[in-house]
Amino acid sequence: MYVKNNWAFVVYKFVLLAVCGYGIACHMNGDWASFNYYTVLSNTACFVYFLTSLVVNIRRMAAGESVETWRPRVEGAVVFCITVTFLIYHFVLRPEAFRMGNDGNFYSALNMAQHYIVPIMTIGDWLLFCPKGKWRKGDPASWLLIPLFYFVYILIRAPFAGNIGGTSSPYPYAFIDIQANGVGVVARNALLAAVGMLALAYILYAVDMLLARAGRKRKMR
Repeated sequence: MYVKNNWAFVVYKFVLLAVCGYGIACHMNGDWASFNYYTVLSNTACFVYFLTSLVVNIRRMAAGESVETWRPRVEGAVVFCITVTFLIYHFVLRPEAFRMGNDGNFYSALNMAQHYIVPIMTIGDWLLFCPKGKWRKGDPASWLLIPLFYFVYILIRAPFAGNIGGTSSPYPYAFIDIQANGVGVVARNALLAAVGMLALAYILYAVDMLLARAGRKRKMR
């Protein structure tokens, strides 16, 4: 059952936007090449979605209406994208940095905001405020198209655009670096990532359906 409180709904999103905006602003004031990273793009997607939701609901409140989640199915895609950011950072990139002895920057305020606070708050928004049972069975599979398009973009960009600013590689992440690992290894990594992300998408869907069912049972009592 999601929380029905106008001000809690609005304030939560305002705080989430502030954290998300901090991360994006750091990149906009620096190297625009940062927008080649999935992390930055997924945080930007969160910012655009929640900003739109906040504006729509402030207008609803001004008109004397109750708040409501703006397009729950879109929020599902946003939750999936930013959860992928959190999981890959925590279970793939962070352990690799520790192994290579380059873990210091992983504790920066920017990294914590983009890889932990924004994902956790986005998941929290879904659990607290988003009506359950609105997602369709095919939605989780469609969410997978987002990282797929990103992967294809990186593959096309790399041979033509050169190294990403401030790095020695045209690839933003080591596990998809064809120059360093070869096509076979990257293809294997991409396949494993796709299987994992599809499983994640349907886990989120299953949780949403279970919460919707639990909510219906409570209303019947």
